[in-house]
Amino acid sequence: MRKTEVLGIPLTDYTIRESMKKVDSFFKDGRVSTIAVITMKGLLVAHENEAIKEWMTKIDLAVPADVEILRAGDIAFHNRIRDVENNVFVTEFFKRLARQKKTVFLLSDNSAKLAKLKKEILSYEEDIRIIGSFSLDSTENGDDYIVNEINMAFADVLISNLESPGRESFLAENHMKLNVAVWMMVRADVDLSEKGNGLIRKLDKQILKKIFSARLIRYHVQSTEQERAEEPPDRNTISEERTESGESMTETVGGMEKTKTDLN
Repeated sequence: MRKTEVLGIPLTDYTIRESMKKVDSFFKDGRVSTIAVITMKGLLVAHENEAIKEWMTKIDLAVPADVEILRAGDIAFHNRIRDVENNVFVTEFFKRLARQKKTVFLLSDNSAKLAKLKKEILSYEEDIRIIGSFSLDSTENGDDYIVNEINMAFADVLISNLESPGRESFLAENHMKLNVAVWMMVRADVDLSEKGNGLIRKLDKQILKKIFSARLIRYHVQSTEQERAEEPPDRNTISEERTESGESMTETVGGMEKTKTDLN
């Protein structure tokens, strides 16, 4: 486990073994534990949006989806980079759900995104038991109705790909009402089954890397400038005081003051 910070957002990075131990504990502690797949784009948005930043800092297990996040947090270990590049956490998480016969409920904004989410999950592990699903566009009822639909399924895990800011709002309002052990959240624009090899996806990723890198540089420059502005003045300085009758110079050396005055 290593604590780090990226764009002013505190993150804790876990090895795959540590992550799986946390997942096991989530199924035992009797509350809704949250897992979120964190991307470069998500960090860029959180850096500019306090509500999303607060949401991100409260996640029980943040899983980086991009190796650039590790590098930005000075976690450039070969094993971790390989894990992220190969989406090892997601693979192991879904295998564990299938092996332990955990049940899953899916939640999305609309039916198209819901179908996409289901397809991606089953591409990892076809034996996962998806026992229910719900798209927000299928009802005009409020959150209580949606929560009731989820709870009536008695699923062990909720997996969602809701858009912001609806995701953060739904979590804040309904976190304590849900009857699931684990809530896994992914961004709506993320392909879980990706390691996207399409040309357009590769180009998009390259552009995002450049934006992310530029924002990191700007953030570090601004942070350095702010730190310098907040530094107390050096005690070993020479201050000059000019008056109408003459010029005085006060020199502070080792805590002792010596004053010299030159009269006009």
